[in-house]
Amino acid sequence: MKQYRTEYYLINKEKLDERNKINQRNNGHLEKAKIKNKEIRLLVLNHYGGKCECCGEDQYEFLAIDHKNGDGAKHRKETGLHGMERYIIKNNFPDKFRILCHNCNQAIGHYKYCPHQKKEELS
Repeated sequence: MKQYRTEYYLINKEKLDERNKINQRNNGHLEKAKIKNKEIRLLVLNHYGGKCECCGEDQYEFLAIDHKNGDGAKHRKETGLHGMERYIIKNNFPDKFRILCHNCNQAIGHYKYCPHQKKEELS
């Protein structure tokens, strides 16, 4: 395999070197885009309270944007899968969204309730 890779590189050296140069140039753009996307996400999360409405989790990586009325799948089909944060900003932070942690969001999506809410009812 090593011999094959060496031969392939020698035959395609110019093409591979050019591709590497392009990738190195694009890496700077990708890092800037990641930073910008995180800033946009934080802006949206903070606007809606910055923590899970159900359990209070506030760790950035655990938070999700939730459609309050449960029509997230329909809405994503209409607007596309990516760019929810940009959609929210463009539409002046509509009231139909809230912040949930991924656990609460998944539980509500799957069971139609969150176990945290059941615990409160039992108390």
